[in-house]
Amino acid sequence: MHVVIFGGTGPTGRLAVEQALAAGHHVRVLARTPSKLAMEHERLEVVAGDALSAEDIARAIAGQDAVVTTLGVPYTFSEVTLYSTATEHILAGMRAAGVRRLVGVTSGGTLPGRDPNTPWFFQYLLKPIIGRTLYADMRRMEALIMASDTDWTILRPSRLMDRPSSGAVRVVPDAYTLPGGDEVSRVDLAATIVAELGEGAHVGKGVAVAD
Repeated sequence: MHVVIFGGTGPTGRLAVEQALAAGHHVRVLARTPSKLAMEHERLEVVAGDALSAEDIARAIAGQDAVVTTLGVPYTFSEVTLYSTATEHILAGMRAAGVRRLVGVTSGGTLPGRDPNTPWFFQYLLKPIIGRTLYADMRRMEALIMASDTDWTILRPSRLMDRPSSGAVRVVPDAYTLPGGDEVSRVDLAATIVAELGEGAHVGKGVAVAD
């Protein structure tokens, strides 16, 4: 399968690129700074471009079988628009190229209102205050994807950790968060992304991912 990964130079995206290549896929990555992806492979293509450019995204999607977006920004009190703007461009590019499969990564924090599965600091500090603008734009991203005619899957990981695989990742459809699932390793999330490109994918589902 030919897969384009947006956000492939980020901490989760790099792992998704590695695991997609290991699974035998051909991978294309759009990057503002291609040199940030310090990786070479005969089935890897890195093209220069910006995820906020509709033309760059359309060019990256052309000729692909599936699209993955792991785009992300740090917490900020400023307005966040990357998720929704890039998603609009991705969906338009997919329509133009006739590509249907889309795997998008957001967060369990997109659940509106109170969530009994999350710790108090996330529930009352991170989600409504520190990450308010970020999660608001992730919700806009999810709404755009859900309203599209693509074969979409939205992955909603819990807190991402830079550690080895737990060997016991939980992937549950129609959920935002899971009891006792405060964290998930980036390696496990990357493996889940790649698994969603194969058989048994959760098409048309929002999926909680947690250890």
